[in-house]
Amino acid sequence: MKGFWVGLLLAAVNLSAAVTVDNKTDWAETGRARFADCEFKGAARAFTKALQLQPKDAGLHYWLGRSYARMAEVSSPFTAPGNARQARRNLEQAVGLEPGNHVYLRELFDFYLDSPQWFGGGLQQAASLVERIAPDDPGQQAFLRVLINGAQEEYHGPDWRLRQATLVPTGQLGRVLP
Repeated sequence: MKGFWVGLLLAAVNLSAAVTVDNKTDWAETGRARFADCEFKGAARAFTKALQLQPKDAGLHYWLGRSYARMAEVSSPFTAPGNARQARRNLEQAVGLEPGNHVYLRELFDFYLDSPQWFGGGLQQAASLVERIAPDDPGQQAFLRVLINGAQEEYHGPDWRLRQATLVPTGQLGRVLP
């Protein structure tokens, strides 16, 4: 009977070793799978683990930024600003590590465009990326500028101050409301 328990214990140890994720590729695959399943918090954890093993990997920063951006979109007003800050930091890090990567640039542009309420100057930051995204394509640049103009109208229309007031802590309302 003792041999049975030892064998069972060894099998359990081998099984747990088989499911242990201990390299960047495994963590990255886990993160992408969780992202695809809309488990953004789990994806962020997996990409964070992968970045601990490879901190200068622009792709991991990109995916971590995307995960935090999606978490900011679906989270409560209390946690959304922190998630948005993490998204921005990681997307900017991805662009900093690979400044010519148009996918990373466009994701950062879209983030700035969709999140100006979280960061002062988000639309200006988006505008600063236009020529980097499409350096030799005036048509694409014009299209991106139209997107920025549309976002400016949306975020600075008649109910802009009311929307802003709902996003800031009560002690800071004087900064938003006249």
